[in-house]
Amino acid sequence: MKKIVTLLMLALMIAGTMALTACSSDEHDEALVGTWRWDQMSDLYYVFNADGSGYRDFGTGHDSFSWSTSNDRLNINRDSAPSGEIRNERWTYTISGNILTLDSQQETGAIFSYIRD
Repeated sequence: MKKIVTLLMLALMIAGTMALTACSSDEHDEALVGTWRWDQMSDLYYVFNADGSGYRDFGTGHDSFSWSTSNDRLNINRDSAPSGEIRNERWTYTISGNILTLDSQQETGAIFSYIRD
């Protein structure tokens, strides 16, 4: 019985540690905060707020989302998405000077560049 209790306590400690690690893994890279305009058409843009909220406008109105980063991965979780569109987007991102490059992890060949506003 003592072995079972010890194993149970160990399992709970491991689960608690994993939960804390998972909660702290979502960060908000300060370098992304601000407005980024698409290099092909400046009327299309992203706005990343410091609190992890944001929106984008692709000419059809604002599309609000929450965002987080982990290493070079950008997660965009849209508040809603039309049928057939990805709601929880995953991107690899790089920032070089004033250029943000997004490379989709879900759609092959979807690579876009944005200029800091």
